[in-house]
Amino acid sequence: MKIIRLSTFLDFGGIESKMVNLSTTTNAQVEWIFCAIGKGGVASEKIKANGKRVVLFESAYRIPSLLTIYRLYRFFKAEQPDVVHTSGAEANFHGVLAARWAGVKNVVAEEIGIPKHGFLAQKIFGVIFKLSHYVLGESKMVCDNLYKLYAIPKQKLKIVSNFVVFSFEKGSAQKETLQKDFFTIVSVSRLEPVKNIESVLKAAAKLTSEKIPVHYTIVGEGNHRKVLEALVAALQIENNVTFVGFQSDPVPFLQASDLYVLTSFTEGFSNSLAEALYNGTPSLTTKVGAAEEIITDNQNGWLVEAADDEALFRKIKSIIALDSETRKQIGQAGRNTIVENYSIDKHLETLTAIYLKKA
Repeated sequence: MKIIRLSTFLDFGGIESKMVNLSTTTNAQVEWIFCAIGKGGVASEKIKANGKRVVLFESAYRIPSLLTIYRLYRFFKAEQPDVVHTSGAEANFHGVLAARWAGVKNVVAEEIGIPKHGFLAQKIFGVIFKLSHYVLGESKMVCDNLYKLYAIPKQKLKIVSNFVVFSFEKGSAQKETLQKDFFTIVSVSRLEPVKNIESVLKAAAKLTSEKIPVHYTIVGEGNHRKVLEALVAALQIENNVTFVGFQSDPVPFLQASDLYVLTSFTEGFSNSLAEALYNGTPSLTTKVGAAEEIITDNQNGWLVEAADDEALFRKIKSIIALDSETRKQIGQAGRNTIVENYSIDKHLETLTAIYLKKA
């Protein structure tokens, strides 16, 4: 079976991390081709290192691009794949149209979050999803939203949860990697407005004003970085915040932290949340995407309403007040949840049924 996975980019980010992890699979009966409409980068190099084929079109990705559709059509026609699986808005739009034009027998479109489309965009993607043989969402919340907006028949709308590639080697990171005299908080994220990093910065400022020693490490890069750096300066918490930029391996930062925080306004299935939980890092997340399906508040992590700065501050303060053993137990419970429910084997089993049209 030949499967083409198409995303907008293969540089860095959540989709890219998933593609890298998928490229570690070994099955002689399956040929994977990982493609990007735009540029490659860190992810494409890792996929190549894993022995999988990568194709970077370096084409226009903004919707619509007739040239991109044509280039994809030519490629699909030449490759004759059994499945074309697209992920994300730009890949879904261009890839589904090209794949159907090329006569691909199974075209799978995957929505990775809960986008806020306008009227015209909703009409356009309604057509795209009708043309798809299957439409996937990373969580029940995403699929419920797709059903509500597009009335996709439930037999073609499938939940395919994300996964973690397990490595049972415990990392060697120590608390000293960050700030040993502080309660250390970490986020691993693209620096974009939707991620709402501002709310954690505001909470850190309030905690600092109450003489609670906290240090917040932000792992990631993006076009919102300068805005966040300006806010750090305005809040006068330069000594309590560190931007470390994109890290190809964020695990040492997760393992060296007391608390991982995800504060997105919207999310599908957060790779970084899953990685934090798997590494036993006590984790706090807003109630977005798959988070409520993974975490039970105060048992294997903590939940807070999105876009509520005061609630986030109070929740972090209450977590800091817990004894370290309780936090450790909650972190271990989070790890157990991931190991038991979000393996790559389960992910591939679900995908294979869809690819074979047996779902």
